[in-house]
Amino acid sequence: MKRRTSSYIQTMLPVEDNLDAKTLSKQLEVERFLFHLVRNFIHFVPEEIDLLINESLEELVKFIKADRGYIYKFINNNRQIELSHSFMEDNIPGKIPMHDRVDSEDFSWLIRPLLDKQTIKLSTSSQLPSHTGTIRAIMEVEETKSMLMCPMVSHKQTVGFIGVDMTRQAREWQEHCEYLLKYSGDVFLGALEGKRTIDIVKQTEQKLRSLFDRTEDVIFISSPDDRVLEINPAGIKLLGYDSLQEILSLDIKKDLYVNPEDRDRFKKIIQEKGQIRDYEVQLKRRDGKEIFVLETTKAVYNEQGNVVAYEGIMRDVTDRRQLESQLFQAQKMESIGLLAGGIAHDFNNILTAINGYAEMILMNMDPSNAHYKNILNILKGGKRAENLIRQLLAFSRKQMIEPKVLDINHVISDLHKMLDRLIGEDIKFDLQLKKGLKSIKADPVQIQQVLVNLVVNGVHAVKQIEDPAAKKEIAIHTSEASMDDKFISLNPGSKKGNYVLIRVKDTGVGMDEITKQKIFEPFFTTKKNPDGTGLGLSTVYGIVKQNDGYIKVDSLKGTGTEFLIFWPITTEKKVDSTERESSVEFGLRSETIMVVEDDHDVRDLASSALKSFGYKVIEAENGRIALQIINKNNLINKIDILLTDMVMPEMGGQELAAEVRKLNKKIKIILSSGYTDSQILNKEVTSENGYYFLTKPYSIKQLEKKIKTVLQL
Repeated sequence: MKRRTSSYIQTMLPVEDNLDAKTLSKQLEVERFLFHLVRNFIHFVPEEIDLLINESLEELVKFIKADRGYIYKFINNNRQIELSHSFMEDNIPGKIPMHDRVDSEDFSWLIRPLLDKQTIKLSTSSQLPSHTGTIRAIMEVEETKSMLMCPMVSHKQTVGFIGVDMTRQAREWQEHCEYLLKYSGDVFLGALEGKRTIDIVKQTEQKLRSLFDRTEDVIFISSPDDRVLEINPAGIKLLGYDSLQEILSLDIKKDLYVNPEDRDRFKKIIQEKGQIRDYEVQLKRRDGKEIFVLETTKAVYNEQGNVVAYEGIMRDVTDRRQLESQLFQAQKMESIGLLAGGIAHDFNNILTAINGYAEMILMNMDPSNAHYKNILNILKGGKRAENLIRQLLAFSRKQMIEPKVLDINHVISDLHKMLDRLIGEDIKFDLQLKKGLKSIKADPVQIQQVLVNLVVNGVHAVKQIEDPAAKKEIAIHTSEASMDDKFISLNPGSKKGNYVLIRVKDTGVGMDEITKQKIFEPFFTTKKNPDGTGLGLSTVYGIVKQNDGYIKVDSLKGTGTEFLIFWPITTEKKVDSTERESSVEFGLRSETIMVVEDDHDVRDLASSALKSFGYKVIEAENGRIALQIINKNNLINKIDILLTDMVMPEMGGQELAAEVRKLNKKIKIILSSGYTDSQILNKEVTSENGYYFLTKPYSIKQLEKKIKTVLQL
């Protein structure tokens, strides 16, 4: 059978035997047009897609020999249609039908079939049903004689339609016209969706780039050979460099890691697990400052399965680490304080016995006795131990105190001369006391301890400066301050409220971070030849904490040190009171004193001493036994003074005193302890209510004086 085609046609089209030459020729033209159309869109430039579609639509209209062509897209959930692209031959009457944006419902007879993926083919308006008057009217206004519309379908959904029409004369639409329109619509839709995809990709890329550039977290790509391949501005800023180029030239292991072995450990974990999460590492900035970062990274592999890069994100956690360190330090200090307080409590009892018995021996020994000097040295050693224990108790915040409402400026002014002598003439003393400060409640002796210790510490720091031309100064300034939520969040252990602020600043050698973390620990010192106990700053810390205050230290190596002490402001009124001192005459007495003490040596010492002074003494080892003795022997009206330790097993001194007072309100109470805290004493335990204190360790003379003073009140 002979084919009426060229060899080119034979390679391009499956030619059927019953097709005549004219039909074959037309089919060839159609295929060539579509080939040309597709070829134009193979390597389209996204920015020129609309121009390309308009040009191709013009070619399509001319090829079909139509008058107008257009592409509409459905919008707003198919409720409207909007003109996307169009072409109209010159000198053609009318205009593009349904131009711009119109409601789908107004053209439902056309739109519904298109949404159902059907083609609209009208040769004349007479083919329109009678109920489509609106469409008929528009066709007449737009001078549309014939129209052909094909749906544009994406993912089984009609997203628009492509159409051509005639305005000069009506025509029948051949099959190849519908074929061309559908195929061209698919090509145009593919290009539009491709452009949309590219636009989405670009928008996504822009968003990612914006996120990359603007996020405060560090985003990076690095290589296994320790080079930075990419890093965002946050990373450049965090590491302290001026440009990306500077960082790209760095050796990560050598230039950025504080501990190079951390980099080796990091790469080993990545190699084994493919990723690493929340890996904390210490890096160093360009200026040498060390920072902590938390890193999450995954490996990037090539086709051979080898690691070629690391992609990750880092977050600066330096502030968090410092807060954790401060919190740990506060907890450590609290633990040391508890230990020191417990030790001091036990040693107080031991020293009370040692010093007391030594004192009793000396009272009854002739100074010419060969052993007198030895006993005196024992007593002197015991007194030195008392001072050491007193400092430990101050650090542990368990020393007995007598707080008063006072003006901090008055206390500092009274100390001025003493501080001048401590500082010396070669160091400038800058004292600035703000007038009108609100009152605080404190033991004046404790305030003096704090200031003297800080000044002595400052003098030592200033004298370590080797440069003779360097500024040498110690300053004490007072003011008022408030702690808000932000301050509290950055300073663990601080409490919201209003404070009197005492600043003690020196221009000495300063401290590094490690020293700052240790300065409040008992017995810690930086002195090469320490001449003190190492408890000076520990005492300061304990006193401030015991009074619900807060202490903060700011210092850098070589820039001096500033201590900031926040002391709570009180609303209590200052009360003028003078302690009623009585001249105590020694001699025999007949009063009865009950001594309640769980430590046998202290109880025996107190009882022996009181008996030697002529008092009648009743002994008990704790509160429960004391009550039993009182009740069993009907002694409640025969006891003049109850001398009791505060901290005892089974029943403490405060509880015992309360029970005794229920039986006899006239009995005077002396509470004795070297160990206390804010939880032990209640508001009723005051001298106005017949309660008095004797601080351990006490001497025999102090015991006798306290007893006689209380009896005379």
